[in-house]
Amino acid sequence: MKDMKRAVVIAVLMLLGLAASGISSGKILRFVDENGVTHYTDDEAQAQGYEYDEFDDLGQPDPDNVVFRLDTETGRLYVMNKFSSMITCKVHVTNREAIDSDVLFDTPLEIPGNTEYYLGYLEVLSEDEVSITSSFDIGSLYRGDENVYYSTRDRDLIVPFVGKFRVTQGWEGGFTHKGPKSRYAIDVSMPIGTKILATKSGKVLDMRMNSERGGPDPSFRPYANYIRIGHDDGTMSIYVHLKGNSQLVKPGDTVKQGQVIALSGNTGYTTGPHLHFAIQTNTGDGIKSIKFKLNGKEPFSRTLLSN
Repeated sequence: MKDMKRAVVIAVLMLLGLAASGISSGKILRFVDENGVTHYTDDEAQAQGYEYDEFDDLGQPDPDNVVFRLDTETGRLYVMNKFSSMITCKVHVTNREAIDSDVLFDTPLEIPGNTEYYLGYLEVLSEDEVSITSSFDIGSLYRGDENVYYSTRDRDLIVPFVGKFRVTQGWEGGFTHKGPKSRYAIDVSMPIGTKILATKSGKVLDMRMNSERGGPDPSFRPYANYIRIGHDDGTMSIYVHLKGNSQLVKPGDTVKQGQVIALSGNTGYTTGPHLHFAIQTNTGDGIKSIKFKLNGKEPFSRTLLSN
């Protein structure tokens, strides 16, 4: 028993550095190649050999809401999900031979909201170096086909704002719509204070709405306000650059399609007031955006959208 506790203490020392992070890198890299062409990528290998800027991806949930705990008496490992919504979590380990454990390493596990979840038993067998890390993404695993259009039915997804405005940056836009979370996102210019609507009924999964900062530099990217809504089919809609403290909903709320959730703004990395919108899925290996239609219309660049 004494030896087991000693080994568990070693594990605790390793786990003290266990920090939850997004399953994907959560970073976008911007670099200029030898021909003067600006590139945006989430693949660090593509930026190797160039000087590049690195900044947070949009809608990154607060890692402090996912907390790991190791019971030093029993060696039982738990994760506490402080979000009101489900997350998918992975635990990663190096030097697997140096531990005895029934934890499902490198496997996406769905953890209910506001729950402490038992991950398994973990004991370090030697004093060899063992590194344990974790990663998570918001939402449940998407079990549909993320390589096709979300839907072809006209009213499955409605235009997420009141008024008539034009898409200023569409899918795979050369400015910022390159990473997996934003590849099929759209930007729609609109005045600050425009009413933002839930594109589909669902539950508010996560939000950040306390920022008043924005500007045309990547350093402003972490200050973008956003609301993320989960839908019954496992997809999520995300609404970004919202006006600070304009939310009319809170995490855990159920919202109806067409309900006003907040006001548009100009927070985060932005060259002017607009709404960044995407339909996303949780793949188990990161958040991925998918193609969609609004009121049955493909939202390509310069498309005029209205309800």
